[in-house]
Amino acid sequence: MISTSLSGQEKKKLIKGYDGGMMVHTGYVFSNVEPLSFSSEGPTFGIGGLVKLRFSDHFRNGFEGYISTMGQLDNGSYSKVFWSGSTMDFFWELGKWMPYVGLTTGGGTVTHYLMFEGDKNDWVSEPVSYFNKKPFFAIDPYLGCDYCISDAMHLTMRLDYMFALGKEAYVPAGPRLYFGFIFSH
Repeated sequence: MISTSLSGQEKKKLIKGYDGGMMVHTGYVFSNVEPLSFSSEGPTFGIGGLVKLRFSDHFRNGFEGYISTMGQLDNGSYSKVFWSGSTMDFFWELGKWMPYVGLTTGGGTVTHYLMFEGDKNDWVSEPVSYFNKKPFFAIDPYLGCDYCISDAMHLTMRLDYMFALGKEAYVPAGPRLYFGFIFSH
């Protein structure tokens, strides 16, 4: 632990603990790729993880990263979003429950592969398909709640809605619901 000295005998811990784990998510997102005049909506699925340091009894700061994929056109086409960033949240311990609210800022890439003609099962050159990969900046507010199985193990559920900023990134947007295991120390 990192500590700071307040006096010759008294020490105060700067970091009071840490939390980290993995989460899977699902959601319903909307995509609008303007250059192709193509709009779609549908379920997305993904996985990721996080680590946060506790700096007080109610504040955490750390990093997280996720990947989320939405299938398109029922032929192997997809929109895939990878994002990561710095996250901070405020939490409250209420018995076995630990609600939290926070914000992640960072960025990532969105990859679109759209095949408008052809078949994914053959080895024939596809006449009309598009591939595009772009970076974006993101702001991702979230709220959630842990159920503390023990001091060291939590189950978590979280809801977010990422706002992507980036010229011509065309990032699928919508709510995502996360479920996961968090290890705490």
